[in-house]
Amino acid sequence: MPNINGTDEHEIDLWNAFRQGNENAFGEIARKHYRSLFGYGIKFSPNREFVKDCIQDLFMELWAKRESLGDTAFVKFYLFKSLRRKIHRESLKNQLIIERAEFDFDASSPEVSSVEQELIETEHYADRIQQLETQLKSLPKRQQEVIFLKFFENLDNESIAEVMSISKQAVSNLIYRTIKDLKSRI
Repeated sequence: MPNINGTDEHEIDLWNAFRQGNENAFGEIARKHYRSLFGYGIKFSPNREFVKDCIQDLFMELWAKRESLGDTAFVKFYLFKSLRRKIHRESLKNQLIIERAEFDFDASSPEVSSVEQELIETEHYADRIQQLETQLKSLPKRQQEVIFLKFFENLDNESIAEVMSISKQAVSNLIYRTIKDLKSRI
């Protein structure tokens, strides 16, 4: 459970145990973060097998270098940042084009009193979601990434800055401009 500083003591303990060679701790870290890493990775490459390979390679490299890894209180964004670099390096090495995959949205509507009203609201909601999805796809890749990290992975601005290798202020500015741009388009 995260404490006041946003750190998760269990995560820190797992990370330290992994660095000391505990295979169970390593396995728990991998299981806990695999889905999020995969979701993040396909934002850079729609090639699912390529992303899976990058994640596997990342974990193999982490295991091989575990004794030289430093402390971290934020395992998730350490892994995100590492995967981002890994995908970029492998893409350049393999001369792959990094593309942005579609965001998946849940088009369900809140409960309503009548079936007719529910259908109307569902259609309206689906139209709004479609508009938003279209606008998200048209954003520059950097803006798509910041929206994904902020709203789909629930990272704070400091964590996003670390993952994207930009300043915290640049993250704030990018989020503000992106939301303002989306609002004006919809």
